[in-house]
Amino acid sequence: MANTIQLKRRVSGVAGAPAALKSGELAHNEVDNTVYVGKGDDGSGNATSIVPIAGSGGFLALVGTQTVGGAKTFSLVPKSGQDASSGTDLVRKSQVDGLLSTKAPLASPSFTGSPTAPTAVTGTNSTQIATTAFVNDAIAGFGAGDMAKSTYDTDNDGKVDAAEVADAAPWAGITGKPTSFTPSSHSHSIAQITGLQTALDAKAPLASPALTGSPTAPTATAGTNTTQIATTAFVAAAIGALIDAAPGAMDTLNELAAALGDDPNFATTVTNALAGKLSAASNLSDIPNKATARSNLGLGSMATQASSNVAITGGSINGITLDGGTF
Repeated sequence: MANTIQLKRRVSGVAGAPAALKSGELAHNEVDNTVYVGKGDDGSGNATSIVPIAGSGGFLALVGTQTVGGAKTFSLVPKSGQDASSGTDLVRKSQVDGLLSTKAPLASPSFTGSPTAPTAVTGTNSTQIATTAFVNDAIAGFGAGDMAKSTYDTDNDGKVDAAEVADAAPWAGITGKPTSFTPSSHSHSIAQITGLQTALDAKAPLASPALTGSPTAPTATAGTNTTQIATTAFVAAAIGALIDAAPGAMDTLNELAAALGDDPNFATTVTNALAGKLSAASNLSDIPNKATARSNLGLGSMATQASSNVAITGGSINGITLDGGTF
């Protein structure tokens, strides 16, 4: 029956080498698809460095499609005569910089020479660039526009006729005037205001009011302890919080006493009962006779050996899996 030996591995999470390996130990990171080996020995079997030795995630393939991430530095920089000329050539930075140096930026460009632009349609009023042709067309179609005295001051009194009409405009002919005016401040006694005294008599005073009927008030927030009025809802909520949704069989002091077996020393009784039990925090270290306990459980001498240093003498091991674990 064939046995299985597995390398230390990482199936998800962070790419890269494990933090530590034994000298000569192998590890496979499935995140970056790279195999690493522990190199060197610090004298205790631990590797002094960890290096990648195989895997498509750590090396460039000579053929086929592969994604290369991160910035790459070439020890041999392409020469000026090796500028890219086809779609598969690498582009040198100096070649790109040379192309960009002849272009104007989008933000606040400083043009030289005689830059040109499309001439906007006459009458355009936007942020489009105005050419000299657009400006000349706008000036030619502007016109002087004289205001002839014989037309606008027909009575020859030195005033524009339209202004004279505005001076004598009737109230009804004025547009945009307000529909109402704010009255000046004044005062009235209570007796002068119809029904005010009757309305006041129907209100409760702030000091010691004698309310009738079913007066209501805002319900205070649970836990409020002030002079604020307590509504029936506040009282019901406070009692409910005291019971704290206890089941019907345990929502009174008598029922709680019965649940404790009417034992006034219930805590002492329970403590004495637990004193003879093993402590969970001790993890079986408080067993009085460990050898007898192992024998009762059918455990042999292997149960007392460290998992990192197990000695097997005699016998055979078939169909096992050696797993390097994860990192």
